[in-house]
Order: sequence, then structure tokens, then C-alpha cells
Amino acid sequence: MKKITMETVQAYVGAEGYPEVGFFGEDGKKNLQKFYKHLSDAQLADWIDLEGLEYTPVDSPPINRMRMCMSILYSHYPKAPAKKKQSKYAQYSLEDLVEMAVEHSVPVEVTDDERIMRMRTIMALRAAGKID
Repeated sequence: MKKITMETVQAYVGAEGYPEVGFFGEDGKKNLQKFYKHLSDAQLADWIDLEGLEYTPVDSPPINRMRMCMSILYSHYPKAPAKKKQSKYAQYSLEDLVEMAVEHSVPVEVTDDERIMRMRTIMALRAAGKID
């Protein structure tokens, strides 16, 4: 496909159907985005059904369109798994944090949920200037 316009996209879909994965090549992400920009919502839904893709529909038509487009985009160009950012305080266990608070007489509101207790302890120690 030479130039991606409304006419060329509609002619391609009419004659060939929808592009297969790899049609746009390694650097074709932008071209795929230009391609599906010229499709109607019904054509996008048809493409998703044809490929067996999924998306979560909502009441907003613009958001549905965006979700359909992203579903197609990620089937052609999968996202690399994101590395989870490690917390500044990951090296401290909850017991270490509580012990540090007791050692420095920093008051912490106690709760049964360990995650909330950890958060409250970190916040109290930071407010007291005992950790960065």
C-alpha cells in the first residue's frame, strides 16, 4: 500500500480484507494506526471478530473505538512486558519497619491489614525523618 488514505484503505478492505499480522513490517506501527483510522466502527468490530480478538466494551462510543483499535494494534505489535518498579522500601520487611518505629518512638496507627500497616509505618517514619 503506497499511501494510506480513506480511498486506498476502503479499496484494500473491499478487495483483500483486513491486513494480516506482519503486513506493515517491523516499523509499520504508525502505518497500522493510519490504516485503522480510516475504518468505521463496524469495520473495526468485524476485524476484531475475524481475528478472534477481545476488548471490553463500554457505553462511550469514542472509548469503544479506542479499545477496538488498541486490541488490533496489540495483536500486530504486542507490548513488551513492563518491569515492575521496586519500592524504595522493598529491602525492609514489615517487622523491620515496626521495629524501627518502636526504636525511634514514632507513633503508628495499628491495623489488621499488613499492607496498610506497612504504608502507615513508612509514612510515619518518613514524617519523623527516620527514613528518606
